[in-house]
Amino acid sequence: MIHKSETITDYLEANFDLNRIKTLPITDKFRLINYIKLVSSASVIAKNYDLEAIQNSEYYNMDCTFQLFISLLTSGVPADVLSDVIESYCRNFENSDIYYAKLLMLGAGTLMIQHGVDRDSIISYLIILLGDDFLRNNFTRIYAEKDTLNITDENMIDIKYKTYDYTYREMKYDMLAILKARHEFGYDKAREIIYEHYGNKNLKFYFTLLDLKDKFVSDYIYNKLMVDSPKMDRFLMTASRCILSEMSVLETHYLLNAIIGKYTEFDQPYEEVMKDVHARELEILKAI
Repeated sequence: MIHKSETITDYLEANFDLNRIKTLPITDKFRLINYIKLVSSASVIAKNYDLEAIQNSEYYNMDCTFQLFISLLTSGVPADVLSDVIESYCRNFENSDIYYAKLLMLGAGTLMIQHGVDRDSIISYLIILLGDDFLRNNFTRIYAEKDTLNITDENMIDIKYKTYDYTYREMKYDMLAILKARHEFGYDKAREIIYEHYGNKNLKFYFTLLDLKDKFVSDYIYNKLMVDSPKMDRFLMTASRCILSEMSVLETHYLLNAIIGKYTEFDQPYEEVMKDVHARELEILKAI
């Protein structure tokens, strides 16, 4: 998670394995240049107009991962949640350096757009992530061609996101339903559901572990455990944290999808998501 007082560069160095990008084959580094150009070109649209204008530009539909991050950005997701989404997607690709690198490049670029960073600064910073020698040998040519985008079937990096997963989907809607109950009926009701009725001992464990008066300590424990924990543990930790902090249902929906590794379809109306959440909430409450 990026903190308000933290620069984007410090955040990236502290939370990502940047060496995975520097050690990529030279051919993959050149494939990433197109995505640096994509996100930096979109920053010009945001500077000249506004963030929403990116969605109406030619760049929005050029790449589904970029579309995902820009959709999150324009929907008003704050920087700390957006950064958590980016981290969570990256953790799904520990065995693919090129997928990891693309997610990081587009995610970092989107955070920089959110913070109003100018185009040239975005280009320079993201290129240096590819390595000092790569920067020295290629910067001048890349900068001169910054207006030329060349994403083709041959050089595109097509990330394979997780498809439908019944186990995680069912549990995700359970977590969103408990969160909705937290918003409507308060902390005690959510705690009662988790402790006395839901029946998941690991959810109870993480909820107890993170339910601390000192938010700094709670955040420290969460961030420390998220680094190497299995996916299901990360999922339950994050759900617990979202319930405790009363995060919005929409933002939690995005974040849990990122942990699962599932692509968020923004063409699905939010009302449909809330309809499913409400139905599950009623089932849970009825069983109490």
